[in-house]
Amino acid sequence: MIRKIACLLMVAFLCHTATAQDMTHAYQNWYTYFGTAKLNSKFAIPFDVQLRLRNGFSDKGQLLIRGGLQYSLNKQHHILLGYAYVPTYNGTADSWLPEHRIFQQYIYKAKKLDMTHRFRLEQRWVGQPNAAAPFKPVDDWKYGNRTRYFNRTVLPFKKKPATPYVALQEEIFLNLWGNEINNIFFDQNRFLAAIGYQFKPDLRVDIGYMNQLVQVNSGAKTMNHILHFAVFHNFKL
Repeated sequence: MIRKIACLLMVAFLCHTATAQDMTHAYQNWYTYFGTAKLNSKFAIPFDVQLRLRNGFSDKGQLLIRGGLQYSLNKQHHILLGYAYVPTYNGTADSWLPEHRIFQQYIYKAKKLDMTHRFRLEQRWVGQPNAAAPFKPVDDWKYGNRTRYFNRTVLPFKKKPATPYVALQEEIFLNLWGNEINNIFFDQNRFLAAIGYQFKPDLRVDIGYMNQLVQVNSGAKTMNHILHFAVFHNFKL
């Protein structure tokens, strides 16, 4: 079963990169912290903070701060309502342009395998640069609806609390109705292959390669090659 899942994800990645002939390529580093503060057996506050740097370490990129309130129907089914603040550096305006998101999501966790399926719906407000007055970076706001499907599978080397593991991750982003930000249906795709170590059941660290294919409103495509660092930490309040 594990070999079949790994093979399917690798085939999807190879097909994804095989179509990436005529596009811009870029290199980034992403540093991420994913935390879950458990309130009780039913409620928790998942949150994450991500710093995304362009051209390796040299250029400004994007900061993501996101959190929400999650309700667990049981061990396999979870629903969440959340908010994200995502400022992105715009080189032309030489300023950080803000983005506000409200999102709803459903998570299903498999019983016999460390696999997570996540379905997310986002409502986005993205600030637009002010060409006439660069000192005032936001001139207008554009609104867009977007949906995302995410799958992450963790394959441990041993059945022990502390063990190394391999993580395979795939996420697709699709733009929906009423989208002023990007009216093209396919928004982006991310594939991650990582190796990590689980120090204990509530603490993991991994590092890997992420391939991100992005399509903007004009139809131009960029493939980002990303060195991805991640910390996963669960704790009780």
